[in-house]
Amino acid sequence: MKRHILTDKVRGGLVWLVRQPPVMRLRQRYPKAATFITDRFNTNYFVGLPLTLIVLAVLLNLVLLSNLAESVVEAEWVVQVDKRLNDLLYSIRSEWVSRVFYTITWLGDRQAVFVLGGLATIVLLLRRRWAAIIAFWVAMGGAGLSVRFGKKIISRDRPVQDMAYYIVDHFSFPSGHATTSMALVGMLVYFLYRHQEAPLLRRLLVVMGTILVMMVGFSRLYLGVHYFSDVLAGFLLGGLWLLVGISIVEVMEYHKQRSNNLH
Repeated sequence: MKRHILTDKVRGGLVWLVRQPPVMRLRQRYPKAATFITDRFNTNYFVGLPLTLIVLAVLLNLVLLSNLAESVVEAEWVVQVDKRLNDLLYSIRSEWVSRVFYTITWLGDRQAVFVLGGLATIVLLLRRRWAAIIAFWVAMGGAGLSVRFGKKIISRDRPVQDMAYYIVDHFSFPSGHATTSMALVGMLVYFLYRHQEAPLLRRLLVVMGTILVMMVGFSRLYLGVHYFSDVLAGFLLGGLWLLVGISIVEVMEYHKQRSNNLH
């Protein structure tokens, strides 16, 4: 079984495409532009196909996030779905489960960023992983600022206080905890993934990270402090900054390796 199905498909499709007569004529007429476009699908280095996919994912994320924000402001059906889901979770809420989720939700808190991020930074400093440190704090800083401005721009009120397990004063959309947990856990899992060779442990890291992020998002709904669309927007926003952080690491590592090879 092939291990790199996507890479093989892209290579095969690119070879077929460049052999087509119209494409060959364009390559002869505009060689520099053709080379630039072809390199964007090169699977041998990060600034080729991987970076192209990340850019496309970021653009798609922005489109989905903007559409979701518009729906929250204008679409009645989104508001109704949010309220009905919150009513359902409130009707089945229990005290001990609420305490569990109240503990889990800490992973999306600002304190978690400084505690876990500080520990990660110390480890990265000892390993001299400067690119990883820069990427991590750019991702976390960007996520935090995006949430702050997003809340002010949308200015969506939170669910009614009688439904909330604890009182939160600031606006609701997007969920800062969902955004933070996606970026924080995602970056930490990415760092561990890069330095882990065993395929089983790599898959386990991804699965565990995904479960943690989903549980943080669900905790915001179960505790009655956010709507579903708030959490979904937070995941999209956090995923965007996660992609930015990963791309910073990979691009800087690529240029470092290229510089070392030249010397």
